[in-house]
Amino acid sequence: MASIAVPCPQCNKKLKLRDESLLGKKARCPNCKHAFVLKLPAASQSIKESTAEPSHVEQKETVTAAPPHPQAPLEKPAQPEAVVTDQQEVQIELTQPAQPVVGTSVKWVPDDPVEAPQPAGFTPAVEQQNNLPSVDSSQSAAPEVETTAPVINTGDTDSGVPNIQLESTENAGVARLRELRRKNAKRRNISILIGLGLVILIGVGAFFAWPQVEQSLTAKPVIPPSKPAPKKLTPAVALANQTQEQIPSPTSGEPVRLLYVPAGTQILIHLRPAELWEPGSQGEEFRACLGPVGVWAEQKIKEICLKEAAQISEVTFCLILGTPGAPPEYAAVVRLVEPTKRSELIAQFDGQRLDDYSFPVYAGDKHSYMIVDEKTYVIGPAGESSAVEMAESREYDSSTSPGIESILKQTDRDRHFTIVFDPDETRRQQDVLVPERAHPFLNQFLDWIGEDVETIAWSMHLGPKEYYSEFTFRNTTMIRPAKLATNLNDRLDQLPHDMLAGVEKMNPGTMGSRKVIGRFPAMLKALSLASQQQSGERYAQLISTLPERAAPNLALASLLTWDESTRTDFSTKTKPKPTAGPKLPDLIVDRLKQKIEIDFRRTPLQEAYAYIGEETKTNIVLNGEALKLVGYTKNMPQTMNLGMISGLDAIQAIFNVKDQDQMCLIIDEKTKTATITSKPFAKQNNLTPFVFPPKK
Repeated sequence: MASIAVPCPQCNKKLKLRDESLLGKKARCPNCKHAFVLKLPAASQSIKESTAEPSHVEQKETVTAAPPHPQAPLEKPAQPEAVVTDQQEVQIELTQPAQPVVGTSVKWVPDDPVEAPQPAGFTPAVEQQNNLPSVDSSQSAAPEVETTAPVINTGDTDSGVPNIQLESTENAGVARLRELRRKNAKRRNISILIGLGLVILIGVGAFFAWPQVEQSLTAKPVIPPSKPAPKKLTPAVALANQTQEQIPSPTSGEPVRLLYVPAGTQILIHLRPAELWEPGSQGEEFRACLGPVGVWAEQKIKEICLKEAAQISEVTFCLILGTPGAPPEYAAVVRLVEPTKRSELIAQFDGQRLDDYSFPVYAGDKHSYMIVDEKTYVIGPAGESSAVEMAESREYDSSTSPGIESILKQTDRDRHFTIVFDPDETRRQQDVLVPERAHPFLNQFLDWIGEDVETIAWSMHLGPKEYYSEFTFRNTTMIRPAKLATNLNDRLDQLPHDMLAGVEKMNPGTMGSRKVIGRFPAMLKALSLASQQQSGERYAQLISTLPERAAPNLALASLLTWDESTRTDFSTKTKPKPTAGPKLPDLIVDRLKQKIEIDFRRTPLQEAYAYIGEETKTNIVLNGEALKLVGYTKNMPQTMNLGMISGLDAIQAIFNVKDQDQMCLIIDEKTKTATITSKPFAKQNNLTPFVFPPKK
């Protein structure tokens, strides 16, 4: 095939085409970027007509560069013009391709590209072979660039697109790159000018406004806010400070439901006996502190459920109250720890099986029975009607009062103990619910709750580190839940004072009972300070957490106080306190030498020192700011069981705990104060730490 040479009308560089199919198309000169229509000059046209190739040559849409051979001799074109040798291979772009370029999106090219100044030392990269060109619709010529004459290559390539070689090292996209750099430089210059203008404006404004500001500052000097003096916190207050955030629930079980039981439940008790009766658990100690009440509960569970308490995972007792004076009926839903055979359970049932159901349902003279699955069975009131109600409540909760039905949604099956009851019904049926000697205590509790409460739910959980208590009250329509929560919280704050007035009239017969009952008001105060009030739709809550030791202490104190209240005449006047008593030592050191019992179980540091000070009648001050210098806090847990030792030995034992050796004791006999501070603080303030006597 004869080669074709087309000169550029702008720079007169000659371009070499591979075939005549490109003639008549618009292309861009790689040298000067001028766009023009590819056509032969008049002299070459006549020659071309005589030697023209057939017109069936396939039309191409792109132009690509041939393999680079800068030094190889090139084929002479079939026209009279001379051909430039030593050409470099480049690409040329068609401005009007025959069909859309596959895989390349359309890009707009400006008619008059602006040439930005080329940085010094910049060498444009040569495009690789077979790169698809961009579409250019420009009609004007670009500025001329001094390069060598172009050479046209007619060699065929596999890509099917024409190749053009040019000796120039200029890249077809250099002009666009220069334009972008010029615009970016212009934007940076504008941003810098705007920033400088803002700085100057602010500086000028500050210069003129400063005299007025200075005059205002001189007339009204700024007084830094005075920090309130640190207050001495009691152990209960320190405990309350730890519970300012919303108290999370230790369990996340499903609510207790009234499944498998007859209608009419007015008192519900839910237990987890296997966990409470586990040897060595917190439940075992808690039951021991309940004394005869714990023993009675164990016997009652075995009598009703036909299994030992340790074999029962969950049990729900539902009391169905009748007319005043009539004994209540009950139903028990028992869930075992391990599966059991049906034959073993049926052997303990009395009565006849009802044939209307595909599962075992028995109606007897003493009780009704139903087996739900291999771990769950139900014991209910006697009679066929009760058995039918039990069978029909396998999938739906049995009917009860709206108050109990609503408040059950706030319960949690995973907690160790839960009780739900109607206070009005409980007061009316107290003769058949509790012993006669417990009536005063029950009535005082119901009076404390008040008439604004429709239903009550109380649950508690014995955790390894804390004791969790939650009271939920359903309000009547005469009061809002938030207001009820505030009223109950105020009553809880007043309860320790009322209890103290009652305890002062008691005269326990033993020293141990006297000591525990005497501390019961302080325990209630700690419970009050640790409580938080919450409210929702038709309910109010009082939630509190205490150290795990609080559970057995509250249980024992409540039991002894209730028992002593049955023998106390509260109508008599309070006995006057004795004026004479054991004389306290004059020196602080001698007071701290008194023997006290030390048994701390994750007790906060501040509470531990407060206990030592209370028992030895010593004013012990904890310098929290000084302790912060060595990384100590007032809430650091202390765990030690030292028995009966002196207060000085107890303080020294706390100092000897690992990583607590930077504390020291400062005794001031003039102010009768013992201060716990840090050694660096004492050294900075020239304080003399107390030197503990050597142990014998």
